[in-house]
Amino acid sequence: MLDIVELSRLQFALTAMYHFLFVPLTLGMAFLLAIMETVYVLSGKQIYKDMTKFW
Repeated sequence: MLDIVELSRLQFALTAMYHFLFVPLTLGMAFLLAIMETVYVLSGKQIYKDMTKFW
């Protein structure tokens, strides 16, 4: 049976894994979207706007 300390450690581990995965993912995605939108504005090609809307 898990005691309160082990459950607390498990909760912290799950929270840390979530933070470790999703924070860099969202920051990286924002950077890529900014690049795609900039390329669309500079080139005028519809494919870059569609790529931005997809993500």
